[in-house]
Amino acid sequence: MTDDRLEQAIGLVQSGKGESARELLELILKEDRHNIPAWHWYAQTWSKPADRARVWEACLRYNPENPLAQEALRDLKFSQSGKTNADPQPLTSKFAPSKRNTTSRLLWVIIGVLTLMAIFAVVLVRNTQPKDPQQYKHVQPVEYYLYVPEAYSSDQEWSLFVGIHGAGGSGMDCWNLWQAYADKEGFILLCPSIPGDSSGFYQDVGENTVWSAIGDVKREYRVRLRMFFSGFSAGAYFIQGFTYHYPQSVSGLSILSAGLYLNPNMFAELIPILVVIGDRDNPTAVQTSQLFVNDLRQYGFDVQYQLMPGVGHTVTDKGRQLTIELFRKIITK
Repeated sequence: MTDDRLEQAIGLVQSGKGESARELLELILKEDRHNIPAWHWYAQTWSKPADRARVWEACLRYNPENPLAQEALRDLKFSQSGKTNADPQPLTSKFAPSKRNTTSRLLWVIIGVLTLMAIFAVVLVRNTQPKDPQQYKHVQPVEYYLYVPEAYSSDQEWSLFVGIHGAGGSGMDCWNLWQAYADKEGFILLCPSIPGDSSGFYQDVGENTVWSAIGDVKREYRVRLRMFFSGFSAGAYFIQGFTYHYPQSVSGLSILSAGLYLNPNMFAELIPILVVIGDRDNPTAVQTSQLFVNDLRQYGFDVQYQLMPGVGHTVTDKGRQLTIELFRKIITK
């Protein structure tokens, strides 16, 4: 029963097991979007006020007239604005100006500047520290990792960056590759975990998994129709097949260390494509990648090819940099 699960989730939250509680509460909310107590405790599983605010915004999309949800969101936004709108302490003296008072004021200004620099440094360090992926893991309707930038607002549509892992991997692999870029580049990061083993996964299983995760994201956030895909190894082949089946949903591809390639005439639209592979990868894969790129160019694709010297079957910093550059190029069009 839902009531039993809710009691169990509340106990988990109160005992500090927020991640386990979050999974259980997501199950409850999938079945009943109007369960306000479940929304309340789901919000408590997130530590940041911005994340809690997004939970209540999602709640209000299903319960727009609920006064408890309205009040909770209002309180969160008020507490956040209160921190930024607090009146600054006066730095000037109430007495008539003098050389001594001028020196004192200058000292206070210097102290104020140094304080602001210290605060900025703390914020910078905090924001550059890697995020714990377990805090952003979802298990329903499928397993996926989702990161939404701090600056997210439903006032605009956001780019969805979908990362697909290789054989035997999980969404966490793609999280580790791309999460650090999401805030700066302004994209929502989705990293589904496709069921399979070390030999790979089936295309239809992967597509069902990816679409389930995308559907879940679109119910909560405003994202653009076309999505950017990056895949590694088996994931790099998968995103080619996905583009063949759903050309209207893909804005660009970053194909990293693929072992196999589709015939370019199977792509219905001339989207930008990046192909990266190491020259020490499988020799057949390297040769096939070059043939693939040549065919893409003959068909008129905007394609960039990078053969990485001395690199095996892996994703390098250069490969990530080229991927982000392609993403920037696409969103500025």
